[in-house]
Amino acid sequence: MLNRSIVLNTLIKHETLVIGDLSKKENLGLMPNTSHLQLLIDELIESGYVHQLDGVTPCTYTITDKGIQEGKRLAQEI
Repeated sequence: MLNRSIVLNTLIKHETLVIGDLSKKENLGLMPNTSHLQLLIDELIESGYVHQLDGVTPCTYTITDKGIQEGKRLAQEI
């Protein structure tokens, strides 16, 4: 099951990714539903954990310091 912890930890490892690279099985460990992945990214952007880089095509996402802290916190809960 794809969740915010998986997405955050993938971005912690790679720092910046386009949605196509983020959705690759080797990055997430599973093949995500594209709509579900986009919903999670939108939620993470809204929460301030992920930032969409301005003026970059294709859309590129990067993790924020707040996102790194949240990813580490979620990893400890597992």
